[in-house]
Amino acid sequence: MLDIVGATLARIEEAQRRAEAVPVPRQGTALDFLRAVYHNNELPLRVRMAAAQAALPFETPRLSATAFIPAEGDFLRRLELAIMRSRGKLIEGAKL
Repeated sequence: MLDIVGATLARIEEAQRRAEAVPVPRQGTALDFLRAVYHNNELPLRVRMAAAQAALPFETPRLSATAFIPAEGDFLRRLELAIMRSRGKLIEGAKL
């Protein structure tokens, strides 16, 4: 029984030692560290997944909708027309 406990403790200590030796460049950023963690196959999957989750917003652009308003358009007039459209129908600027 003591042999099993001793072997298990030795394995845990060895895994911790290897996990603490994550190779990161000397001038590396926090993102470099996160990448090194999630690429390290000797770390537990839950640790690697947490690092990947934390790095994700900085590695891939977030999709978002944008509106293009031509420079020649009058923003105030366009806004007023949009408000009028949202309240009812418009024909050539006149409310029905």
